[in-house]
Amino acid sequence: MFYTYDEVIKRYKNDYQLKKAILRNEILKVKPGLYSNNELSMDIPEVFIKRQDAVLTLQSAFHYHRVTDYVPDYTYIATPRNAYPIKDNDIKQIFMSGKYHSIGIEEYKQGGNTIKIYNLERTLIELIRYETKIPFEEYHHVLRKFRNNKDNLNFNKLMTYAKQFKSYKKIVSVIQNSIM
Repeated sequence: MFYTYDEVIKRYKNDYQLKKAILRNEILKVKPGLYSNNELSMDIPEVFIKRQDAVLTLQSAFHYHRVTDYVPDYTYIATPRNAYPIKDNDIKQIFMSGKYHSIGIEEYKQGGNTIKIYNLERTLIELIRYETKIPFEEYHHVLRKFRNNKDNLNFNKLMTYAKQFKSYKKIVSVIQNSIM
């Protein structure tokens, strides 16, 4: 399991005791501000350990929900607009208005840590909203996969989410013309 600096300081009381624990191999220092109590296996991006506002979105969410065969080159993370930038070359950060950021978040546990991801309905809305930023072929491939899996979508939830976005008419139009 991974821990932040603040979490290990609560356990070891001060920096001196933490350094002694590292020397005794009770805890491993992964990098500054990130620690682990077992062997290092970075299956999840460390951004979920350090930041509570990070949500998996776009291509990463498509891959997680199995609506694409493409493996993303980056981990796509949504954060509120006023969040600090993430300085990691493997992460693409999407800044989002606070009122949109929290819609449709699901949490799941992996290795003792919590990962947040947009649910299937919100992931479809993100696909439609970011149509121009996603490669043409990939956009239509994912849209086709959503059409093939439309039985897994909760259309009431989908419409409830869609009403909260400025692009409501575009979202509904794409759903009616391409999904149903």
